[in-house]
Amino acid sequence: MAVIYLALVLFAGILGTGVAMYALLHRDTPGVGPLGLLLLAAAMWSFTEGLSLAANGLGSTVFWAKFRLSISTIIPLAWLLLTVEYTGNDRHITRNHLIALLVEPIVFIAMVWTNGVHKLVWQSRDLVFTAGGSGVVANRGIAFWGHVSYSYLLVALGAFLLVRLSMRTDQLFRSQSTALLAAITVPLLANAAFLFQFTPPGIDPTGVAFVATGTIITGAILRRQLLAVTAGTREHGRDEILAELEDLVFIVDTRGVVVDCNQSALQALETTADDVIGQQLATVAPSLTEPLPDDATEYHRVEAVNLDGSVRKFDVQQSLIERPFGDSETRILSLRDVTDRTRREQQLDVLNRLLRHNLRNEMNVIRGHAELLAEAADGPAVDRHLDRIFDTIDTVTERSDKVGTLTRAFDAAGPQSVDLTLTLRDAIGTVREAHPSATIQFDPDEASGLRVNSGASIGLAFEELLSNAIEHNDGGPTVTVGVDSDATGVTVRIADDGPGIGEQERTVIERGRETPLAHSSGIGLWLVAWIVRTVGGTIRFETTDDGTTVVVRLPRDGDSDHAATER
Repeated sequence: MAVIYLALVLFAGILGTGVAMYALLHRDTPGVGPLGLLLLAAAMWSFTEGLSLAANGLGSTVFWAKFRLSISTIIPLAWLLLTVEYTGNDRHITRNHLIALLVEPIVFIAMVWTNGVHKLVWQSRDLVFTAGGSGVVANRGIAFWGHVSYSYLLVALGAFLLVRLSMRTDQLFRSQSTALLAAITVPLLANAAFLFQFTPPGIDPTGVAFVATGTIITGAILRRQLLAVTAGTREHGRDEILAELEDLVFIVDTRGVVVDCNQSALQALETTADDVIGQQLATVAPSLTEPLPDDATEYHRVEAVNLDGSVRKFDVQQSLIERPFGDSETRILSLRDVTDRTRREQQLDVLNRLLRHNLRNEMNVIRGHAELLAEAADGPAVDRHLDRIFDTIDTVTERSDKVGTLTRAFDAAGPQSVDLTLTLRDAIGTVREAHPSATIQFDPDEASGLRVNSGASIGLAFEELLSNAIEHNDGGPTVTVGVDSDATGVTVRIADDGPGIGEQERTVIERGRETPLAHSSGIGLWLVAWIVRTVGGTIRFETTDDGTTVVVRLPRDGDSDHAATER
């Protein structure tokens, strides 16, 4: 029996050492350092238990018992540091906290080795023999029980951190936390059984219990990514994201008191965290105190906020923090400064009105006077200049109409499923009426059953592409429309036999921006590009000696005929 127990003790030591070494290979992971220290201390505990069993005489057995007791002081502290780092609470631990935690273990170790003087750890001790081995039975003193209470308090604090994490996290970290709790519970129960004399005299099963601990932690490492992904890393990442956000963020409790805020909020208020945290939100920012509607978990609104005499527009998003047991009264308020965006929208609205209404009306006035001038004047030179005036008026008016079309397209509802065949037929029909001499080739069977998520505005884009291909071809233009698809999207190819689109024009559209030296000559292709990209599509150009092909790729609707995907 003694041989079996000794083998178990030594196996526990070897297993604990092996897992500790493996853990230290991942020392950059939060919590791994304390985990390795805990497992090494547990391994040494097991080895000293084995040496105590094998010792001859009271002196040797007591020496190894003192050594084991000294090593045991490391385990509760390592456990607490492990849970603190793993759960991401190490940012609250300072050097002074660590020094304070070390005071009791250091004092207790000193008392263990000087017990002969004060008798506060052991009042008396006797050598006993059990199953062929030796052990110590002691009458424990007040210092011993004080150390036990301190150790169990550290273990309970670490367990509390893990339980709290489990109640507010996802399945992965809940499984990891459960594994760590199980890993400490087994040897804790074994140690309690030894302390309260539920085991044979002189036998401390705590070391053997760490066999189970090593097994549990090893399984967690292999199955649950214990050393690859930790909650602490996520907590630190969340804190860093919050700190770096340009948005102003406030966390407010049920009483309307600010419990936290980020650096951007402090900078905007030109204050410090001490002056904001703990204050009523109504005092810090009165315009943000509007509560959530009873039936909403989140919503947002645009609010004018007075910051040190400067009124700025903020997009305020307010959401509830999900808490255990249905408590979800804590709110997160995120404020995004939209003052500049709002100002730009107002400027664009004014410019759009000027271009769509005022400019068109003024062009009509110019046309009216030009027509009167044409009736009064005569001669080839005058007619030539008047024709140029009329052409310019038509060009400006057409561009104004396209801006109006673009605005209506953007004001329409978001992407929705449309029948591609009907959309192309309508666009081709409209262009044929305007250009009866042009030839437009299209096989409706290629698009049969296909639907795209683009909305009605995509028809305007097709009309513009078809018109552009015809209007820039001085001969008898021929335009070919082709369609093909796959499981994820639909490609529409509009090819012409004209002179093609200039390289600068193509580059500007594909790049998505203009410069003073590289810009488009009109607004038609911009209209197409904006519509296509707004619905999640792409546009590109293929140019050869035979003409230009515009390739439009659109997202496919899931309700399309499955057979069409095999084309």
